Amino acid sequence: MKNAYILHGICDAEEYYELDFPSPSNAHWLPWLQQKFLRAEVVCQTLEMPKPHKPTFEEWQQTWETHAQVTPETTIVAHSAGCGFILKWMTDKPNVHLHKLVLVAPWLDPQKTLGDFLTCSLAKDIQERVGEFHIFYAENEDVLGVEESKNQILKTYPRAILKIFPTHGHFCMGDMGTQVFPELWDVAKPS
Repeated sequence: MKNAYILHGICDAEEYYELDFPSPSNAHWLPWLQQKFLRAEVVCQTLEMPKPHKPTFEEWQQTWETHAQVTPETTIVAHSAGCGFILKWMTDKPNVHLHKLVLVAPWLDPQKTLGDFLTCSLAKDIQERVGEFHIFYAENEDVLGVEESKNQILKTYPRAILKIFPTHGHFCMGDMGTQVFPELWDVAKPS
């Protein structure tokens, strides 16, 4: 059975505790994309990961493994630090295969601002375990470390398909001005 997961990134404490701002799993384009999957009759979950303002790999891994049922028919769309998490998780799980992996503004924390949260040597065979591998990157990206992360991912996974946008920043609502992200759906939708 085809299924999909959408994985948010991190945020600062001020954003996390702001009552007028949605939770990370309900922010930006994530709810719009989840609705697109559901209307295409693909079961899709957007998991709320613990403490996105000060994450630990162990807590995210426990939440992910408790709720995600990943099979070779699964599509995973991740944003920012969610990309780094899923790549580290797949590095630790050599038997995991996916239908599609879509990384939006991937961030691996190259400056180690979050300690060992995303620290690992990426498994080179991940691209062999993924049917389709896509990376979304904006030329006006303003988050420190995303360009470096994108370059590292492309060097490690040369078969990944890179889609470059002149605008869109970090692919957040404030950068894009909309929750609608048709270019992402075109890549992530069931094939």
